[in-house]
Amino acid sequence: MIANLLKWLRTPSQKAIGLILLVGFLAGSIFFIVFHFTMNATNAMSICISCHEMEGVYQEYKESKHYTNRMGVRAYCADCHVPHGKTFGDWIDKFLAKLEIGSKDIYHHMIGTFPDKESFEKKRWDLAQNVIKTLKERDSKECRACHNYDAMQLDEQDKSASKKHKKAMESQDKTCIDCHTGVAHKMPEEPEAPATQQ
Repeated sequence: MIANLLKWLRTPSQKAIGLILLVGFLAGSIFFIVFHFTMNATNAMSICISCHEMEGVYQEYKESKHYTNRMGVRAYCADCHVPHGKTFGDWIDKFLAKLEIGSKDIYHHMIGTFPDKESFEKKRWDLAQNVIKTLKERDSKECRACHNYDAMQLDEQDKSASKKHKKAMESQDKTCIDCHTGVAHKMPEEPEAPATQQ
């Protein structure tokens, strides 16, 4: 039976080629659908806050405008920490970001890097700087998925915000995170530099 199957697959008949293409297409489609829904399912807030390390930052987020606001729009963890977009390149960017963020979070949770709130707070400045650096490198792509200069009503903003947004729109030399650090989580204080010995 196996010999007949191998002979049939080696024979360049249209049936064999058609079957191989059909099976490949179906397998690829099933893989893509499962992969796509798994990627979306891991964006759930319940997964993001399931580790004890996230408890403090989750409480801060619940007090921010990204959680409760007059518009009734809520941004979830993945909205701010995972890039968005509709192109294939955006999809690859999202996959790589989720792979990097998820693997780091799981790794540090498993080895117990932050066993308590105090240990997390000691490292918080460095963690925040890494997130800010990433957002700058991506030109705040995560922010721009919801916030768009073209949709802003500058005359409805306070004078200072309106002036700064207009300048940023014209110069195109700033990204959202340059001005908006500490929006969803408190900005940790920079640790004091160790005193130099004389």
